[in-house]
Amino acid sequence: MYSNKLLKNSSLVVIAVLVLASCSSEDTLTSDWIDSNTTESSYSLGSLDASNMISVEASFTAGFHDGGLFESGQMNAFPTIVANQLSLVNESTTGAPLTFNNPNTVSSVGTGRIAIDLAAALAFLEGGQGSLADALVETPSDGLTPNTNSPISNFGVPGLRAIDVAVQGYGSLNPYFGAFQSGQTASVLGDAVAANPSFFTVFLGGNDVLGYSLAGGVNDESNPLDPSTISSVENFSAAIDGTLNALSANGAHGVIVNIPPVTLMPYFQVATQLSGGVKLLPAGSIDAATAGYLNSVNAYGAYNAGIDQVLAAGAITQAEADRRKINFEGGAANAPVITDESLTDLSGFNLPSIRQASAGNPALGIPADIFPLDAIFVIGVPQGDGSVYGVSAPLPDQYTLTASEQAKILTAVGTFNAIIAQQASARSNVTLVDVHPLVADLFGLSSAQAAAFGFSGAGVQAADGIQGVEVGGINMVPISLSSAELYNSVWSTDFVHLNPRGSAMLANEVIKVLNATYGANIPEVDPLTFEPINAPF
Repeated sequence: MYSNKLLKNSSLVVIAVLVLASCSSEDTLTSDWIDSNTTESSYSLGSLDASNMISVEASFTAGFHDGGLFESGQMNAFPTIVANQLSLVNESTTGAPLTFNNPNTVSSVGTGRIAIDLAAALAFLEGGQGSLADALVETPSDGLTPNTNSPISNFGVPGLRAIDVAVQGYGSLNPYFGAFQSGQTASVLGDAVAANPSFFTVFLGGNDVLGYSLAGGVNDESNPLDPSTISSVENFSAAIDGTLNALSANGAHGVIVNIPPVTLMPYFQVATQLSGGVKLLPAGSIDAATAGYLNSVNAYGAYNAGIDQVLAAGAITQAEADRRKINFEGGAANAPVITDESLTDLSGFNLPSIRQASAGNPALGIPADIFPLDAIFVIGVPQGDGSVYGVSAPLPDQYTLTASEQAKILTAVGTFNAIIAQQASARSNVTLVDVHPLVADLFGLSSAQAAAFGFSGAGVQAADGIQGVEVGGINMVPISLSSAELYNSVWSTDFVHLNPRGSAMLANEVIKVLNATYGANIPEVDPLTFEPINAPF
């Protein structure tokens, strides 16, 4: 998965520094990783023909993380890790390693990388010195260069959607593919098929809904090719079917990974974690005098009166009227005023579709409003005209995912996963890699939450309500906002992509499926031996 938005706003992706403190060094971490007593003498690929492995996907396959693509990211991408293990087994059994080539389109610097400078973060937070920008260490990009590596095994392209995979000339739309495409009219799928794989991994579909999510549900529905538009079911289904048919036409076997719920990504969770809920205007930011003015007829008091009038006219229900009423409390933390297009259109009454952010109603299955990470940088910030987003002016729609927008995302991901599962089960040479159990366990979902997200039966069963997955005595978590656990985070500093340790955990899920499907004995990797979150300690 990938987003141009993250590259353009890289300074937005490290808000977690607001809660960092000193942290233990890597030397304090020890690993007693046990790989099911596998020994080199028992290694086997079983019936798997891994002589020519290729991978087709987007950012997770390419190795994009920390807001950029660079050599070490490619080498720690999950398919590269899988390929290394396959090569290890093949070399131990036949004496010959296997080859898995990434495009050599980036250097060690690549398109840049974001790190967290803890010293600068603490100076800003504890001493009020400097600014948040001082806490960011961003390596300048030295760009992409044309590929000279051949043959290519990794067809991971940041930004690639399932519906893009067969688009001819896609390199003119996406520079990451343009840097290693075989020709000006090439498609990702065409180049992958030309590699004549014996085995393939496919992990598509995340970007078919992620763009909409990152855009806060703002999109141009009249343009199905708009990256912020959720792909249609028909186009997605045709893309997955065509991809699997083309890759397996020569008899190749493969695996396809299903899609985790994108709104669980830390990018959509950190803002509310920092504030303890939807009241993102902190205590003390609005004093009694300001609250009094905001609640008066000179501001939202007039709007509230208008809501009462349309309620009396029968244009809305009492429940909606209650949702729409706006009230600020001086000295306390307050929920920002947001735009919600799912509200009844009252433009005929000269009333906008606005309300204060809501914590939802879990008992009724109504989720809390979600704020993408970049909302933190505009809520409560004065604008050029003197208005303050979330206070005197509603927060623009792109900075909130309302319940209706979340439902749209949830429905799409569930539908896409059903298609992926059906397409895999319809083929004897394609196996599903279900990541839902790992995700449910990692995020500490309850079984009810996992079911609500549309997880598989195995995913619901794995949901134990306890966040984290223990690896070698270390509790690995999505993103920790605690200095004591920051080092155990498996997401990178852009909060959308896995870091190398997270990629290693994903690689192990693939390896488990290969062992079960092909009667193989491929050793898993120890995630603790991989680079953690990019925050120098």
